[in-house]
Order: sequence, then C-alpha cells, then structure tokens
Amino acid sequence: MLTAVLRRASAARRLAGAAFCFGLAFSLAASAALTPEQCTLCWQDCIARYEQCRAEGGGSACFRERQACVNACGCRG
Repeated sequence: MLTAVLRRASAARRLAGAAFCFGLAFSLAASAALTPEQCTLCWQDCIARYEQCRAEGGGSACFRERQACVNACGCRG
C-alpha cells in the first residue's frame, strides 16, 4: 500500500513539474515577443555588430555570432 502511495505522489510531482515548466516557458515566450519595429532594430543591431566584427578581421566567428544574435532577438523573418 505504501508503494502505491509513493507512486501516486511521484506521478503528482512529475505532473506538477511538467505543468510548472510549461507555464514558465509559455510566460517567457509571451514576455519575449517583440513588435515588428523592435525586431527590425534588433536585427539591424546584429548586422552592425557583424559588420564591425568583419571589419576587425573576425572571420567565420562573426557569422556564428550574428546567428546567435539574430536567434536571441526571438523574431521570425
């Protein structure tokens, strides 16, 4: 009987943990949403950083940094 109680408690904890993670992810996604104007500014900033990196001789690392920057904007193009 004790085993059944522990299984239910464990299942309840997993369900609560999953619900918490889903809620957290959903709220973070909602708060991170940018307007189209903010996305444009973010992308322009990424491009400016990329061009500066290339001008300083950063090579292929500049492209990876630009991709990371664009992904961090959280916008879809």
